[in-house]
Amino acid sequence: MIKAIFFDIDGTLYSHKNRQIPESALRALEQLHKEGTLLFISTGRHMIMVEYLLGNQIPFDGYVSLTGQICLNREKEIIYKNPICKADTEKIIEFFNMKKVPLTLMEENRRYINFSGNKAGNVLKTLSSFSPPVEAYEGGALYQVSGFLREEETKELLAPLTSCKHTMWNDGAIDIIPANGGKMTGIQKLLEYYHLSADSTMAFGDGNNDADMLEFAHIGVAMGNASPKAKAAADYITTDIDADGIANALRHFHLI
Repeated sequence: MIKAIFFDIDGTLYSHKNRQIPESALRALEQLHKEGTLLFISTGRHMIMVEYLLGNQIPFDGYVSLTGQICLNREKEIIYKNPICKADTEKIIEFFNMKKVPLTLMEENRRYINFSGNKAGNVLKTLSSFSPPVEAYEGGALYQVSGFLREEETKELLAPLTSCKHTMWNDGAIDIIPANGGKMTGIQKLLEYYHLSADSTMAFGDGNNDADMLEFAHIGVAMGNASPKAKAAADYITTDIDADGIANALRHFHLI
């Protein structure tokens, strides 16, 4: 029996074409909530952007943010944090301060960039995002590093890091997180918190960084617009986000 469902945001729950959650998805989630199914967000986004995009339309029971590095309960209290280690943080800051490419640093309560770049700004607009402020690193713990990098720049940034990995979520866009992190890890922490088992879960996603959670969930659903990697990891492929993908999958599994 499915008791908990995890949703990616970009391209899964939130349509950048229409800049909203599809009406069919909203109705479906409202029905699930009334029936007692726990609803969770699982995203690479910082909570600043989660709240900006989703507002209070849906009463979520918890959040996997920053690709699993910070998890929060329904009251938005942090229940798990997994920062990048100090040694790798120092190497990242060296690269950040060189200002070769726009690089966004994610702290618990901060989201900021080293300088503005046209490519980053243009991509963020297509993702319904606003650009982070240009600020300096002040010594805080880092949980995720995001940037729009060419292959050689990615190699230069990653080469000295010993305890990190990266995921791709857009053409040229990478997220750097601890090697032991990921959406699956964040989901496990929320399941422990709510005393749930993996075989009671369902997950929806569309990007490469969703693959681990789609494999982990009892039922992993890839959107019709998903990447090949996400589709390969899923148990079921639904229709596109703008063709009622979430509602159609929930009907397929007789959950609504």
